[in-house]
Amino acid sequence: MAVSVLAPIRSALTKHPSPEDAASVVHGTPVGALVTAFNAIAFSASSFQDGNAVFLAFWLPAVLALCLTMIRKSRKAARRRVSRVSRRAARILTRASASLALPWAALVVYVFAAHGPGEPMIVLLVCVGMLSGGAFMLHRAFVAALTYMLTILVPVILSVHFGGWAQAWSVTAFATAYGGFLAYFAFTAGETARQRDDSVAALSDAVARLKRVHDENFLLANVDDVTGLLNRKAFNDRLRQAVDRQQAGGCSFSLLLMDLDRFKNVNDLFGHGVGDELLAEVSRRLRANLSEGDLIGRLGGDEFCVLLPGATDEAAIQSIAGRLLRVLNGPARLTGGVVYPGASFGAAICPDDAADPVDLLLRADLALNHAKETGRGQCVTFNDQLRQQLIASDEIEAGLRIALKEDRLSIAYQPKISLHDGRAVGAEALVRWKTAEGENIPPDRFLSIAAERGVLPDLSRHIAGMIAGHILTWRRAALRPGKVALNIHPDDLKSPEFLMATIAMFEAQGIDGKDLLLEITEGCFIGRGTDMAAMVLESLADRGYELSLDDFGTGHASLSHLKKIPVSEVKIDRSFVAGLGVRRDDRAIVAAIAEIAKGMGIRSVAEGVEDDTQRAILTEMGIDLGQGHLWSRPIAAEQYASFLGKGGVKRRA
Repeated sequence: MAVSVLAPIRSALTKHPSPEDAASVVHGTPVGALVTAFNAIAFSASSFQDGNAVFLAFWLPAVLALCLTMIRKSRKAARRRVSRVSRRAARILTRASASLALPWAALVVYVFAAHGPGEPMIVLLVCVGMLSGGAFMLHRAFVAALTYMLTILVPVILSVHFGGWAQAWSVTAFATAYGGFLAYFAFTAGETARQRDDSVAALSDAVARLKRVHDENFLLANVDDVTGLLNRKAFNDRLRQAVDRQQAGGCSFSLLLMDLDRFKNVNDLFGHGVGDELLAEVSRRLRANLSEGDLIGRLGGDEFCVLLPGATDEAAIQSIAGRLLRVLNGPARLTGGVVYPGASFGAAICPDDAADPVDLLLRADLALNHAKETGRGQCVTFNDQLRQQLIASDEIEAGLRIALKEDRLSIAYQPKISLHDGRAVGAEALVRWKTAEGENIPPDRFLSIAAERGVLPDLSRHIAGMIAGHILTWRRAALRPGKVALNIHPDDLKSPEFLMATIAMFEAQGIDGKDLLLEITEGCFIGRGTDMAAMVLESLADRGYELSLDDFGTGHASLSHLKKIPVSEVKIDRSFVAGLGVRRDDRAIVAAIAEIAKGMGIRSVAEGVEDDTQRAILTEMGIDLGQGHLWSRPIAAEQYASFLGKGGVKRRA
């Protein structure tokens, strides 16, 4: 027990001052010296008598000279940049503290031990003040602070005893207790300051590491790491610029979309490493057989896209595509052997086929699909036949309106699991649509069409009504579902009055921020009509609704969004989680996001957790929650109720 009590004291006495400790003392010394000089002058002026004039005549100049020396040396030391404090410097610091206390020790001996003229109570009060100031000034250097205090306290105690004062033991008790208090203050204040330094250093290091990762990610954001071509995001940006130039009066251009015909076979037979070799070889052939002004990008997988400023009709497109087909059909000697890549092309002309980047890519994609369906190894340009396929979007719209009337939509819930204890803390609500013919329409498809065709308000209202019904059903069954994450479509924020009406509908049924969490994406802040998004979200946060930023880390502006909106939770995209076990960069990015979340005091959620290896890595990194097939696929409301009944929901503090 005694060892454990003495351990902190022993540690403090042997702790070597850090550069920050020394800097604190150096910067505080001029103030301490000025206070010492002021107190000495004030005491001398009030105590100047015939009996102690000789003592003060020597004492005061000595104090002032000492203070001037201390100020001069501290200013000189402050100009030096110190990376470490040597043992010699630590000893000098301790001796300097003793020197600054010596005048008051001399005064105490003169008044108390030698019974020199002077008011003892005033001397004692001055010494008490100097002790407090010294402890405060030297709290970052505990040994120096202790030396300073002992230099004054020991003479006080000895002087009152040798001087024969009746109050000797009272003064001794007071000096011992007060000295102990000041020593405790200096120790705890010093430790607190060092812990603050460590926290600041750790945060600075985390920010620096995050900045490095972010900078590297930003540098790689525009370049595909396998082929060295523009990636999807960068190519789309350039395509958008080309469309804008064309609409401003520029020349027409063509868009060529390309897929390798047998890429999956290469991956299956030889592995992904050889597949990457093939992609790099294809990119080299494309660059070698296209003009300097042509723009090439890899959109993902084996999909490439080429912007052709010089091709304005089908004949020019077929000429270029024919040349590319010939070079791509040639043998490629790879690590796994010789392969013949082969390719199919789909093309669209701006503005003849479309005058919008998205529509242009859609039409080229329809042409590419047709090329692959009708024999591969060819180039198909967008035509009237393909145009008819766009009518399918009208069918989706019509079917969606019918589904709303006939209540064919459903909600699936994917549980969110605490990585600390494995219990559910809530769920994400996901909309599902199964047609009367039994076809499952992907949400990404019908939601985008709903937004384009003006069906989104009715769809969002219908989804919100179903979620409200489920929450009330669970509540009546005495189940605790946790917070249900409601996905907010970017277009919902473009019409905030409708979104607020939906929130009012929830609240009218007793459902509020204790039951709902609003999930948003970067798309809520990008594009036209999103200027009011941050204000609307702040208003919702003020009403008690937590905000979750989905797909965090995939967009270059995600960090700036954390500064603009009151996010309570960030969701790490499944693309980073999938590579945790094999990709160092994915681990670095997830670790950096974890540090950001901890530093900002917000939760972190990992999406797409598929196995125990990923779960263990995420837990070690300090990620709070996870969701994925490791625990549960999206399930119906009734199944989620059973899920809750088995495991319950952990309450958040």
